[in-house]
Amino acid sequence: MDTNGIMERLRTETRDLHDRAEGNQWQGRMVRGELARSDYERWLGQMFLGHRALEKELHSLPLDQFPYTAIRPEHFQEPYLRSDLEHFGVDLESIEPLAVTTALIARIEELPREQPLALLGFHYVLEGSNNGNRFIAKRLREVYKLEPGAGDRYLDPYGDRQREVWKRFKEDLGSAELSAEDQDLLVESAREMFQTIYEISNELDATSASGVPAAVQ
Repeated sequence: MDTNGIMERLRTETRDLHDRAEGNQWQGRMVRGELARSDYERWLGQMFLGHRALEKELHSLPLDQFPYTAIRPEHFQEPYLRSDLEHFGVDLESIEPLAVTTALIARIEELPREQPLALLGFHYVLEGSNNGNRFIAKRLREVYKLEPGAGDRYLDPYGDRQREVWKRFKEDLGSAELSAEDQDLLVESAREMFQTIYEISNELDATSASGVPAAVQ
């Protein structure tokens, strides 16, 4: 039974890595609108590869059974990333994964056989990122002269429904009956995804076209 509150555990026990991922140089430059558009496209490309791999495996889970019922069709972000990249004229087949993205994809592909619940921990991190991404989208519309929904859909997939969608996800996941072992796995996998996001940002930063030296924190 989920007596300790899995959502509270996820929030508190990943806070250090959440703050670290949000606070690195790349993310700060994105929030301030300082990334060259080509760098933004590169970031979208890595997110596309990660989401494509993850969502392929999520579709294979028993989505009609707890706790996977927390994953709803509107959560799948690959179509939005595909649309954003096509808006910028990016050939999806030309996107090369970074080393850390390659490792993430390999990890995702092995989890269904070994620890399928960990995929939900990965999903939690990406779904939760939409809360802050909405504000980044507003800034990037100004910087890149974007119309809402064209080039920024991944950052703002739900529009004014963001709070509603996130509240429902938290309620759905929080209502699941989870053993202490399953809770531990969700926390561990969420921490793993936060660390991966941090590493993707740093690897992108190291090869940035925006003229700001990399700073690995």
